[in-house]
Amino acid sequence: MGLSLEQIAGRLEDPETPIVWLDPSLPEDLWTGLPDAVRQHGFRVLMLDAGRPISDLASLVDAVASAAAAPPPSDKSPSGLRDCLLQLPHSGKGWVILFHCPEALRQNDERAFEDFLEILELVHETRYETHQQVFKLVVRD
Repeated sequence: MGLSLEQIAGRLEDPETPIVWLDPSLPEDLWTGLPDAVRQHGFRVLMLDAGRPISDLASLVDAVASAAAAPPPSDKSPSGLRDCLLQLPHSGKGWVILFHCPEALRQNDERAFEDFLEILELVHETRYETHQQVFKLVVRD
């Protein structure tokens, strides 16, 4: 038996795990319903896959800014990505980034993907320590 939307959303409550890895074979209807389920649990959602494929650090930074309805930073480095995430307003229980199709980034720029994970952990720790809000990534692996 697979995970339900409620079980996936429930994983977001744990402040010890900033990254929630999901099986790529998860049914598509669960991915489709995930944003609403996450919002119903009190989190703000950033959907990275809403635009063009993300294949390198620059497109990742642009996708994060676009999902957050923020102007893209001129600095397309890991520092620019970190600053973009840290500048998001504090909200409810925190933020959840949904990254449905990470394959292009992982295949084309594995270093950028690894940097992204490290930055998310840093942002999560910073926000949790100062505001008791989580910053999570839900990604297929």
